Amino acid sequence: PLDGPTNMAVDHALADCCAPGRAVLRLYEWDRPTISLGRHQPAREEYDREAAERVGYAFVRRPTGGRAVLHDRELTYAVVVEPRSLGGARAAYVAIHRALLAGLAALGVPAELSTGGEGVGGLDARPCFADPAPGEIQVHGRKLVGSAQARIGRVVLQHGAILTINDQSALGQLVRNRDSAAPTGAPVAATLAGLAAPRVPSLVGDAVVRAFAHAIGAELVPDELSSRERETAHGLAERYADPAWTWRR
Repeated sequence: PLDGPTNMAVDHALADCCAPGRAVLRLYEWDRPTISLGRHQPAREEYDREAAERVGYAFVRRPTGGRAVLHDRELTYAVVVEPRSLGGARAAYVAIHRALLAGLAALGVPAELSTGGEGVGGLDARPCFADPAPGEIQVHGRKLVGSAQARIGRVVLQHGAILTINDQSALGQLVRNRDSAAPTGAPVAATLAGLAAPRVPSLVGDAVVRAFAHAIGAELVPDELSSRERETAHGLAERYADPAWTWRR
């Protein structure tokens, strides 16, 4: 588990450094509960930062879009891939979700891809998980996996949270305008725990790795960050740790 700025910097560095014809799947956790904000999401006036600090929550702003996610007792995934290899950015978004869906199905999770709605509306303080967009993974109408994507050079970075226990309800307690948030304490999302499914992130991770290998028809080789990736991530971590970036909007 790493802190928020480091996790975002590593994801970004993997995209910056990805060699032609290569792809990366990263699975990770966070060292403390952290609220990640979408790249363009207004946040300065939306969240009670003092209340967040009192309960031990940190904030970080992602390189990707969308709305806020509370990373706590969940498994985060990141995929870096050339979008043309999967038919374009939107096709890559769906293909990645289909691979995640297959991994969850292997664990007996009755999830499906959302087909309703017209996508997510404006960038307000509601949690990312409040609105299943078309192509996202849900269970009984509630989002189980929240994802965001960004084009970085010639690749796309897509990352998101697979909820094991945390149903995102705590986010509502930190929003200044409660009318724009879910009711305090109300479950916002589906969780694996709520489905009596495996709660251990390693089990979910193993299932996801197998599903991705099957989906792309190639072996996934365990690896560590290269020296170039580490150096790039180290430089990017300063940006993601800078309050001027986190609270720029």
